[in-house]
Amino acid sequence: MAARAAPPPCLHHPFPPSPPSQRSSLAAPPSAPPPRSTPTSSNPPASSGPSSLPTASQPPTAASALPRPLSPVLRQAPEPNIFSRNILLGAMLKSRDLLSARRLFDEMPDRDAVAYNSMMSGYIDGGRNNEALSLVWTMLEAGVRPSGFTFSIILSAVRVARHGVQVHAAAVRHCFAHQNSVVGNALINMYRRVGLLEYAVQVFWSMNGHDIVSWNSVMSVYRDDGQRRQVFECFRMIRSHGLFFDECSLSTVLSACIDAEDSSKGDQLLTHCVKMGLLRNSLICSAVIGLLCASDRLADAVYLFKGMATWDSETCNAMISGYARSGLMEQALGLFTMALQNGILPTGFTFASVLRWSSCFGLVEQGTQIHALIFKLGLEDDLIIATALVDMYCKLASLKHAKKIFSRVSFKDLVLWNTMITWSFTAMGEVIEDFQGFRQM
Repeated sequence: MAARAAPPPCLHHPFPPSPPSQRSSLAAPPSAPPPRSTPTSSNPPASSGPSSLPTASQPPTAASALPRPLSPVLRQAPEPNIFSRNILLGAMLKSRDLLSARRLFDEMPDRDAVAYNSMMSGYIDGGRNNEALSLVWTMLEAGVRPSGFTFSIILSAVRVARHGVQVHAAAVRHCFAHQNSVVGNALINMYRRVGLLEYAVQVFWSMNGHDIVSWNSVMSVYRDDGQRRQVFECFRMIRSHGLFFDECSLSTVLSACIDAEDSSKGDQLLTHCVKMGLLRNSLICSAVIGLLCASDRLADAVYLFKGMATWDSETCNAMISGYARSGLMEQALGLFTMALQNGILPTGFTFASVLRWSSCFGLVEQGTQIHALIFKLGLEDDLIIATALVDMYCKLASLKHAKKIFSRVSFKDLVLWNTMITWSFTAMGEVIEDFQGFRQM
């Protein structure tokens, strides 16, 4: 493990006592103490609303327990123990039989961290994040000591900032938040996902040691916040701490060069990638295509794209965005269609890019056609796509359609709320309704 890095002068370690009401610059985070003083009880605060963690479910009563073990394998075993039950539980979850897995889990006389981790992973893989969050509190209330893997699992299920802060507090109490790099990296990604970029940076600088995953995560946070100088500084510090950057590091730095005022850094990185033969990597190649398109070198981007041996969703997304950015919507939609015909399923960023530029150029028909495809694929609930759809319909003066899409999204983050509120305020007669939405947020 590399030695702990000293943070840049503009950053401080402590956490604010509660999530900030609005995003601020990461350069000067508040200096209140971290959530280390969270009450030692593992019970989460009770709440009937969606703003708190789900109440931990009670274990089944004897009357509801099954009269006999679920599996013939267990019935044949003279004394099935916790290891054999965990193996069977894992097999059921691997076959996506959540109902049988939960029944087996409930009838286990003793449950260890392995059983809880397996069950939570099964819920998350099945898209049932709330049940996974409920189960982790049941685990803590039962006195089962969690592992670092427990927190890394459950943090991937967090979609609400308050839930993330509560899980973070539990990780601090069990001494995993700062000592375990896997948990620390999961915390950084969780705070980035819920929009608390300031918290993500503070988690990074409070960790006892950083691996390349940690550096890549915090560089992505700085890039998302538009702090390109910090991205470049972190990239320099990777080498000074005896680590070697990977394709994720390079792609993050290249993407940070897109809107940089000084294009020399991007050109230097591009030269390095060419000399080292790194353009065969699709992740790096897609970042280079984005950089070339942003610097008005579309012909070079097309040449690089067409010279690739294979295309994937990353490279296609970069090229589609490049076409759309240059106003070549016909080429963008043509490549979009060709990718679908070749079995390359577009990512949420692909759809968002096409929708964004369709609205910018006032292409109503193309935008609605893409929306129809999104509906057919069942992707309307995807947060990135939903935000792009709301923004597109608002720009095209169709607030009714935007509100309809907004109401269908099960989980709404700060970006989606801001998009809806901003455009609602610009429409006549929508101010009162918008204030109601602000209170709901």
